[in-house]
Amino acid sequence: MTRKLTTICTLLLALFACTKQDPALQQLDETLSMKETYEEYFRLRIAVLKDLLTPRSTPEQQYDINRKIAEEFSSYSLDSTVLYLNKNRSIARRLGDAYKSTETDFLLARVYGRAGLYSDATEILNGYSLEQVPPELEYSYYEISNYIYGELAAYTSNNTQYWQKRDMHRVSMLRMLEEGTYEWYDQKRSEAEAEQNPALALEYAVKALEVTKPNSRQYARAAFFVANYQDDEQQKLHYLALSAIADVMCATKDYASLNAISELLYHRGNVDKAFKYAADHCMPDALTFGGRLRPWQIAQFLPALEQAYAAERARSAKKMMALVAVAFVLLLALGILMYFLSKRQAVLVRTRKDLEASKASIERRNRELEAVNDKLHESNKVRQTYIGLFLQNLSENISKTREYKNHVLKYIRRGNDKYLVEEIEALPPIDEDIRSFNKMFDKTFINLYPDFVEKFNALLQDGEAIIPKGEDILTPELRVFALIKLGINDSTKIASLLHFSANTIYNYRAKIKNKAKGDRDLFEDAVRSIE
Repeated sequence: MTRKLTTICTLLLALFACTKQDPALQQLDETLSMKETYEEYFRLRIAVLKDLLTPRSTPEQQYDINRKIAEEFSSYSLDSTVLYLNKNRSIARRLGDAYKSTETDFLLARVYGRAGLYSDATEILNGYSLEQVPPELEYSYYEISNYIYGELAAYTSNNTQYWQKRDMHRVSMLRMLEEGTYEWYDQKRSEAEAEQNPALALEYAVKALEVTKPNSRQYARAAFFVANYQDDEQQKLHYLALSAIADVMCATKDYASLNAISELLYHRGNVDKAFKYAADHCMPDALTFGGRLRPWQIAQFLPALEQAYAAERARSAKKMMALVAVAFVLLLALGILMYFLSKRQAVLVRTRKDLEASKASIERRNRELEAVNDKLHESNKVRQTYIGLFLQNLSENISKTREYKNHVLKYIRRGNDKYLVEEIEALPPIDEDIRSFNKMFDKTFINLYPDFVEKFNALLQDGEAIIPKGEDILTPELRVFALIKLGINDSTKIASLLHFSANTIYNYRAKIKNKAKGDRDLFEDAVRSIE
C-alpha cells in the first residue's frame, strides 16, 4: 500500500514539475536578478563625479568632469549625455577653445548616431572638413564618421555611397591604429565583414574579445560580434549571453545582445522567456535610454511576440485545466484510498490497543503472582528459620529441664533442702535470660532481613533515624516493628514476647508512627512491605 501511495505522489510531482532552465541562460538570469545592484553602483559613480563639481572648480576642471559624466551616461541615458556635452560645448565657447569645441561636437555626433538621430549626427559632421580638425582629433573624426556612415548604410535603402564613405574612413583609421589593440581588431573585423569573409571576421572578433577586460563595454561589444558569426545556435546564444551579462553589469540601457537573445528564443519556441526579456528589460531599458533606434528595432518583432505569448498563455491555461482535472481525479482516488486505509488503520489501532491491554493485564497478573511467590518464599524462609530456632530452643530447654529435675531430685533424696534453696537463690536474674533471648532474636531477624534497619529509617523523617548503640543489633522500638514485619500485630502478644507491658508497646508504636514521612496510618503497612 505504501508503494502505491509513493507512485501516486511521484505522478503528481511529475505533473507539476517545471521546465529545466537553459544552461546558457542561467548565468544571465542570475545577473539580471542583480540588475538593480549594478545600477546602484552606476549611480554611486555618477554621484562621486558630481561631487567633484564645486564652485571652486575651474572651467577646465568642469569640462573634464562633465566629459567623464557624459561618458558614463553614454550607454544609460541619451538626455543626460547630451545635457553634460552641451554644458561642455558652452564651456568651450566661453573659453574660445576650438579643440574642446570640436571634441564635444564629435562626442555629440557619436551619441546622436547611437540613438538613431542620424540627421543631427550628419549635421555636426558636415560642419567640419578634415582640414578644420585638430591633428589630435583626426582619429576621432575618422572613427565617428566611420560609425555614422556604417549606421546610415545599415538602415537606408540607397546606401552605396555610405558603404564607400565608411570603408574609406576605416582605411584611414587602420593607418593610425596600433596593431593588436581592441580597436585594430574591431576594424579588421569590419573590413573582413565588408569583404564577405565571415570566417576571418570571426577570427578578428575572437581576438578583440581576448584583449578586452571581462564584463566591460568593449567586452559586451566584442562578444556580440563573436555571436553574430556563429553558425551553431547554442554557441550564438552562449556569446550573446556573455555580452548581455556585461551590459547588465555596466548598467547599459542601450544594448543589442539581450534583444537578439529574446528574438532568438522566440524563433526557437521559448516564448515565455523571450517575452520576459523583451517586456521586462529590453523595451523598458530602451525607453529609459531615450533613443529612437532601439525601441524601433524591438517594436519590429514585439507585436508578433506578444501574440505568440498570448497564444502560449492560452495553451498553458488549457494544459493547466487538464492537469487540474487529472490532479482532481487522482486526489479523489487518493482520498477514497486514504478513507479505506484510515478505517483499516482504525481497526488495527483498536486491535493493537486490545492486545496491549491484554498484555498489560497479563504482565500485571504476573507481577502480582511474582509478588505473592516472593512473599510465600519469604514466609517459608521465616517459618523455616523460626521453626528450627524454636525446635532447637525447645530441645535445649527439655534437656536443661531434665538435668535440673534430676539435680533437684538428687538433693531432695539426700535431704539437702537447705542447699537446694541456696542454689536456686544463687541463679542469675531473669533479665539475663531476656537479653539472651533478644540477642538471639536480633541475630536471627537480621540474618533474614540484612538491610531492615536502613530501609526502616528511610520511612522516617529526616533526623529521626533509630541507630542501635553498643553491641545491640536492634533497639526495643526496632524489635517491636520487626515483630510487626513478621506478622505479629497484636500489642499484647508483642508485649508478651518482648517482656514489656501492652501500654509500653502501644506507646512505642504511636511514637514511631508520628515520625513517619508520609501518612502515619500507612506506616506499618510500609514496614510489612520491606523486602
